[in-house]
Amino acid sequence: MRRSAKLMLALVVAVAGCATPSPVPSPTPLPPPAATPTRSAPVATATAPVPTPTPLPPRAWLDPRLPPTLQATLSERVRAAALTPTANTQDADALRLTIATTLTASIVATEVFALAAPFLTAIDGLSAGEARDMWLGRSPTRTLLLDTDVLAALTPTLGSPGAAPRVRLTERAQLLTATLAAGANAFALLPFDMLDVRWRLMTVGTTNLFERSADLTAYPFVLRVVASGPAAGRLGAPISNRDPARMAVVAMTGVTALVRGTAVQMVAHGETWPGEKIRSWLRDADIAHISNEVSFNEACPAPNWYEGTVFCSQPARLALLKDVGTDVIELTGNHLWDYGWRALSTTLTTYESLGWRTFGGGRTVTESLKPLTMTVNGNRIAFVGCNYFGANWATDVLPGSARCGSKSPYQFDLITPTIRSLSAQGYLVIATVQYAEDYQYAPTPQQVRDFGLLRDAGAIVVNGSQGHHVQGFDVSRRGFIHYGVGNLFFGDQEGAGTHQTFVDRHVFMDGRYLGVDLRAAFIENAAQPVPMTPAAKQALLTLLFRVSGFSP
Repeated sequence: MRRSAKLMLALVVAVAGCATPSPVPSPTPLPPPAATPTRSAPVATATAPVPTPTPLPPRAWLDPRLPPTLQATLSERVRAAALTPTANTQDADALRLTIATTLTASIVATEVFALAAPFLTAIDGLSAGEARDMWLGRSPTRTLLLDTDVLAALTPTLGSPGAAPRVRLTERAQLLTATLAAGANAFALLPFDMLDVRWRLMTVGTTNLFERSADLTAYPFVLRVVASGPAAGRLGAPISNRDPARMAVVAMTGVTALVRGTAVQMVAHGETWPGEKIRSWLRDADIAHISNEVSFNEACPAPNWYEGTVFCSQPARLALLKDVGTDVIELTGNHLWDYGWRALSTTLTTYESLGWRTFGGGRTVTESLKPLTMTVNGNRIAFVGCNYFGANWATDVLPGSARCGSKSPYQFDLITPTIRSLSAQGYLVIATVQYAEDYQYAPTPQQVRDFGLLRDAGAIVVNGSQGHHVQGFDVSRRGFIHYGVGNLFFGDQEGAGTHQTFVDRHVFMDGRYLGVDLRAAFIENAAQPVPMTPAAKQALLTLLFRVSGFSP
C-alpha cells in the first residue's frame, strides 16, 4: 500500500515535467492616486432673476355714509396727498376715513349741522335733551325734517330714529317749504354752511353756532371723520363746514345819543356803565357798528334830563364807545350840526385818531357818499348810508350827513347805483337809513317801498338806524330788512317801544350771508340796555313777527 502511493507520486512528477511551462503573470500595477482636489471660487450660473412684485400705490378708503359734499372735499384731499381711493373695505393697508363715534385726536374733518326753524319763529332754541328726543322721534309736539344725507351722517352717533312719524325725510331743496307746511313746532337739520337768512338758527342747550367761541363738544348734531392707518398725516389740517377763521360777525345797532338822562346817568354811575350788560354783544363781533347822532364838543354844557332837542356830548362820553369796542361810526344822524359844523369837524378828527372808520357822512358831499369797504376773514363787506330826514347834509365845503336823493330827499338815486356796483363786485352790502320817525311797531307802506328799493339794488342787509321805536322785519331770499332797530344808548321815554332794542349780529362765511342772531334788550334807568329774559324776548318777537314780512 505504501509502495503504490510512492509510484503514484512519481508518475505525477514525471507528467508535470513533460508539460510546457506557463508564463508567470506580471503583477497588475496600481492606478495612480487620485489628485487632491483644490478649492476655487464658484462659477456663476445663468439663472433667471425672480421678479419683484410692483408695490401697490398708497390707498384711502372713504366711509360711504359721509355726505356727498364732504365726500367730494375729502376725495380732493386724498388725491392731493397722492393717495388712490379704493372701495375695498378689507384693504388693511389703506388709510381709512370713517365716521367717529367718540371724540379723538385724529379728527380730519367735521361737518356741523344746524338746527333751524323758519325765520318767523319766536323761540331761540331747545335744550340738548329736547333736541335729542326730537331726533329720536320721542317728542310728542315737535317735528323734525331732514334729508337722507343728514340722516346717514348722524345715525352712527345719535342712533336711528326708525319710523318715527315726527321725523320726516324730504329733499333738501324743499326743506324750507316742507318745514313751513309742517306747522309752528317744526324744525329742520341742514349743514351749517347752507343756512341763509330765511332760517332762524336755534341754540341747542348753551351752544349758539353763530358765536365764534361756540363749544361743539356737547353739541349733538356734529359728524366727525377720523383717519386711521398709514399716511394719516398726509391730509393736512382738519377741515370743517363751520370754521370760525372764515366767519365774520357784524353787530348793527340803533340810535346812540349820549345826552339827556343817558348822559346824566353816565355822570352818576360811570362813563361805561350803560354798556356793562351788553358790551360782549359788541366786543365779540368783528365789526361793532354805532350810529352816533351827536357831535362831541368841549364847550358842551353839563347834561340834564330836560335839555330839549338841541344836543351835544361832552368828550368824556367817548369812554363808553371805546369800552364797547366800537369799530365803525355811522354819520347819518340828525343832530351832527346842533352846535355848529365845527363841532362835527373836530368830532371826525377824534374818530380818525381813535382808528374808527366812518360812513354815511363826511367832510364833504363826495366823502359822505363814499362807501366804507372792509374785508374780514375773507368776507368783503361794504357799508352805505344816507339821511332821508333832511338835516345837516354835507356840502362841497361843509361836513355833514349823506343825502339819499339828488333832487328830492325822498329818493335814493345817490346811493342805489353805489349799492348795485358794490354788489356786482362781490361785496356783501349793508345799507343804513336815517328815516322818518314813526312810533309804532309796523313799518309804514312808504317805508316798506323805500327800504325795499335798497334791497332790490343789492343790499343784503338794510338797517333802519332812525328807529327810536323798535320796528319789525322783512326777510326774503334776497336779504334782511330791519325797519327800526331801536335806541341803544339814548333815554327816550315815549312808551315801551322806545325802551326795547336790538343788536342785530349778522354772520357771514365764505362770502355768504348765513343769517342774523337777534339780541334783544330793555333799556332801564333811561340809559342801560339789559338783556331780555327768554320769555320777554319771545313775547316781543311774537308781536314784531305779526307786522313783519316773510317770503320763503
